Amino acid sequence: MTLLSCGFQSKPAPTGEPEDYNYSIPQTYTPLTYTPLPTHTPYPTFTPAPIASEKTGVQAVLVTTTPSPEPILASTTKAIGNAYSDPKFYESIFVEIKGLPLPYVREKFDPAVGLKSPTIESVLLDGTPVFIGGEGPTTILMVLAHWCPHCRNEVRELTKHFNDEGLPETVRVMSLATAIDSSRANYPPHEWFKNENWPVPVIVDSPGSAIADIFGVNSFPFFIVIDQAGDIALRVPGRMGVDTFERLIEALADLESQN
Repeated sequence: MTLLSCGFQSKPAPTGEPEDYNYSIPQTYTPLTYTPLPTHTPYPTFTPAPIASEKTGVQAVLVTTTPSPEPILASTTKAIGNAYSDPKFYESIFVEIKGLPLPYVREKFDPAVGLKSPTIESVLLDGTPVFIGGEGPTTILMVLAHWCPHCRNEVRELTKHFNDEGLPETVRVMSLATAIDSSRANYPPHEWFKNENWPVPVIVDSPGSAIADIFGVNSFPFFIVIDQAGDIALRVPGRMGVDTFERLIEALADLESQN
């Protein structure tokens, strides 16, 4: 390897110099070597979450009351219509969040595992109020973005599996439509889910993606498991596929049988 640098240049001996000076580079000199920094190849089964131009603020408060175990609320959430009849439905979503924001998943571990899950009140695509977090059934929340190609592949694959085998009976499976953007592909989300025949209930995030933000979501798809005590049991960025999803269901069923 040739080292490009400002090299040493020898000077000619002065005329009439009696001493025979040697200005050559010593033979014991070892040129410096350069080792390139390692490159990083991103995991190919997820799409990074976009960085919002304006940060949506979420007030974080400690939960001091016992959360309701009921997944569906009949009150407290504002009625705003539904995605199928209201063209401004996604712009008018109101969510209510209690809890502390979760940290991002690290490369080798997830610092959010064991922490208390935020509690969320929002609505489904048909306008039905919904509650997640707190004590209640073990819940798998699948976070999806309509413009994400990996999300579209995951939905297509899991749809066939769920329609053939049915939704799991041992856990509650929910999905979250977030990062909704009318200028991007596959909008609106409800048409996408309808065309795919997606059987999983879809929670709708706020225009600023407040729910995804407080759960520490930074890629799509993104899976969150909330246990019966309302704690974060697992978070998985990237696609799962049918086989991995089935193994997750079995592991959760075994864990609950031990408790």
